[in-house]
Order: sequence, then C-alpha cells, then structure tokens
Amino acid sequence: MIKIRKGNKSDRNNFLKVQKQAFPNLDIKKQEKYFNFKVKNKEIFIVRLNKEYLGHLSFGHYLLNPPFAKSIFLEEMAVGKIFRGKGVGKLLMEYIEKYCKSKKIPMIYLGTGDYNGNKAIKLYKKLGYSKIGKLKDINPKSEYKYSQIIFGKVIK
Repeated sequence: MIKIRKGNKSDRNNFLKVQKQAFPNLDIKKQEKYFNFKVKNKEIFIVRLNKEYLGHLSFGHYLLNPPFAKSIFLEEMAVGKIFRGKGVGKLLMEYIEKYCKSKKIPMIYLGTGDYNGNKAIKLYKKLGYSKIGKLKDINPKSEYKYSQIIFGKVIK
C-alpha cells in the first residue's frame, strides 16, 4: 500500500540515496544539512510502498515573504530510478496540492532544469502548472549547471 507522510530522521539514508540518483552533481554534505533542516521544519514528504522508499518532495513556506507571499515553493522532488515513470511524482504533486488546500495556501511555485529530456516539465504541464518565467543566471557555485524554468499553479 502506498503511503505519503512527513519525513523524519530515519529517512535520511534513503533521502540521500534518491537525491544522488536524481541529481548526481549534488554535494552530499549540503544535502545532509538540507534534509535535517527540512525534517525540523516539517517541509518534506516521503512516499513509500509498504517499507520501500519511492521518493520525496521538499518545499518551503513563503507565507509572508514577497514575491511568493502566501505560497509554497517546491524545492526538490526526486523519485528512485526504478520507480520513475510509474506515477510516483504525480502522487507527490497531488499530495502537496491537497496539503495547500488544507492550509488555505492558494499558490504553488516550482523551478525545474531547462535542459533537453527533462521529463518533469511534461509532468508539471500535464498537472496544470504554467510556465511563468525563466531564471537564466545560476550561482556559479551551484550544483546545477543549467538555467531554471519557473512554473506556478493556483490552488482552488
């Protein structure tokens, strides 16, 4: 049975493994700190099938900070290699939308890499997210070597 829940410290190793699969250039030490921060702030959801870790989604609350006031910004979504293309990402996205509805958060934003073959773009469009911009300049010290496309969706 598939279950989605808030992440906890016991998910650390699985989180790091799936992050590395999805984003091979990421600094693992930074990812450990990021994971701990997200667990502490309750800003990470984990999806499991029975006891098997399928993937995760992490986000930030921007309840007061412009320009994203009263919104959620999805920061990371990663699915284990063998579970990709099986609807896990869609489940996570539907879950975060339900979460936003329950908290009366009317907007979700996210960024994804602007490169050929990025399957997430197709998923976001299919789920009703609209392209609202592009971030061309990336911090030279970033693990990402490509620009970001910014998507948004009003949650009703």
